[in-house]
Amino acid sequence: MLSFLMLQGNATPFFSELAIALRAAGHHVRRIAFNGGDVVFSHDATWFRGRQEALPAFLEKIVAQDRPDAIILFGDCRPIHLVATDIARAHGIAIWVFEEGYLRPGWITLEPHGVNGFSALPRDADAIRERGRAPWPAMHYNPHPDFLRRAVYDVSYHGLRVALSALFPHARFHAVVSPFVEYAGWLRDWGGRLVRKPKQAPLPSGPFMLVPMQLDGDYQLRVHSPFRSMAEALERILVSFATHAPPSLSLLVRRHPLDPRLTDWEGLIARHARALGIATRVHFMAEGPLEPVLGASQGIVTVNSTVGLLALRRDRPVKILGEAIYDVAGLTFQAPLDRFWQEARRPDAELLDAFCRMLIQEVLVEGDFFTPEGRALAVEGSVRRILSAYSDRARSA
Repeated sequence: MLSFLMLQGNATPFFSELAIALRAAGHHVRRIAFNGGDVVFSHDATWFRGRQEALPAFLEKIVAQDRPDAIILFGDCRPIHLVATDIARAHGIAIWVFEEGYLRPGWITLEPHGVNGFSALPRDADAIRERGRAPWPAMHYNPHPDFLRRAVYDVSYHGLRVALSALFPHARFHAVVSPFVEYAGWLRDWGGRLVRKPKQAPLPSGPFMLVPMQLDGDYQLRVHSPFRSMAEALERILVSFATHAPPSLSLLVRRHPLDPRLTDWEGLIARHARALGIATRVHFMAEGPLEPVLGASQGIVTVNSTVGLLALRRDRPVKILGEAIYDVAGLTFQAPLDRFWQEARRPDAELLDAFCRMLIQEVLVEGDFFTPEGRALAVEGSVRRILSAYSDRARSA
């Protein structure tokens, strides 16, 4: 029998269903709740109600009691998870980290050690080719977006997090902006749509590069990049574009689909563009499908969005400004951003194929976190991935 310590998941029933499946397979699972929202999706959890500085001693006591073989968590940059992973490494305890899928849609990420900038995946082309030999699997899942279900889970989690705050008086949520402030931004945006129908901006008439925005609260931006905000990254990109891009090239900035509408990005970008003398060459896209934009673009510049990997799979040149698992020589542009506008090169198709095969073989699980069908498939694949690691270890012992 194995022992697992499960920390915070995301705002869905996925971790509860995963715990049930691991227990059904005959293993011990202890869950930890850090706030009232965690309790919604982990009714049998052990509660941590202390201050952040008391967390190491709390976790050390549980480690001594349960002697877990692994800890399981969603996102490895949350403050509580940074503490837990340090303790796990000190005790030689395995770490399994869930995240949104490196390839989307239809996949989630389940990676040992860490994800994104903390990933142990190779960045060397020869190693990727060696590890990316597995055949492409047959897909069993036809993913479909379910924004309403996702919103209900999120509001339920944060509503009870606040409602039960007296039970967790020292809990601090990891987000930069309060979810309720974000909800207000969404409601204001939806209210505006009742008054005026939003118009989708046309694509630039000539060649253009695409900049997919990321969320300010995304740890990809906060931890795995040199920028403190998306506004800072945009300023860097616009200055480079104004100085080094050929006059025939335009720039299209696309708002993140989950942006909470708290910042007037269109106005901010327009002001920067006017100050730099490139107002007629810089465009903003508030909404609309991504695929046609990628297909029409000459390439993309991103901090480290997974849109970059999608662009590579559409044979588009990509420049990364932060840390990304796919920022590999042969896949992305390795020279400075200032040269990208005129020297962009398409990815090595054979290396990209090997890279995607490696991801699917080693760190991706089919399914999603939100729909019942997707969660069932993801739980099954996750249990198989986690338990197979221990059976492989036993066979090699």
